[in-house]
Amino acid sequence: MTHKSASSKPSRNDPRRRLGQPRSLFRRGLIAALTFTVPVFGVLYALTIPDGPWLAVAITQAAAVVAAIAASVSYFRSAIWIGPDSPTVTERGFFFGRLTHFDKADAVSILLADVYTSDGSETRPQMVILGADKKRLLRMRGQYWSPSDFDIVAAEFDVPVFSIPGAVSTSELREDYPHALYTLERHPVMMGLIAVGCTAATAAILMGALAVIRTVAP
Repeated sequence: MTHKSASSKPSRNDPRRRLGQPRSLFRRGLIAALTFTVPVFGVLYALTIPDGPWLAVAITQAAAVVAAIAASVSYFRSAIWIGPDSPTVTERGFFFGRLTHFDKADAVSILLADVYTSDGSETRPQMVILGADKKRLLRMRGQYWSPSDFDIVAAEFDVPVFSIPGAVSTSELREDYPHALYTLERHPVMMGLIAVGCTAATAAILMGALAVIRTVAP
């Protein structure tokens, strides 16, 4: 069986070990989000209450809270299920909670690399379980998984382990192991266009909401 999606969900009685995201990373992200949003919305409310378009600010804040709650739920639901007595590995991804399954027998090698972060100031370990034609079956990044999680997963596969010497950038990893990366990482131009499009769409929605509020306001 190859890497694919499946509708079956791991049950609470699943005998396999469940590896989840660390709570410490969530706490750091929450603190960073609050540090940014609380002063921003505080200033916006101070500028718009009582006679300004404060309702648009409230709608924006409500949308941000809903998005944050959805992201939090997705974060804690994402996990890897793996065990010595099961031939199948299951992963629930962060985005959309998509479940994927693959057989351990499909793995042909393990790739280890220290990859620079986006700002290039430090490196993070990454481990990729590769199948035929170097296609990614499972990818774990040091930002989200602990070294012990890496060891638990690696111990389940009796395949060769290849380590890239030295630290590499994402672009270097893309050149040599393109299928080890996610789709948007393989196509950085597409990722940039999507980011610009999302920003433009968000701005348009906010401007539209503000225009409607001004129209109906007495």
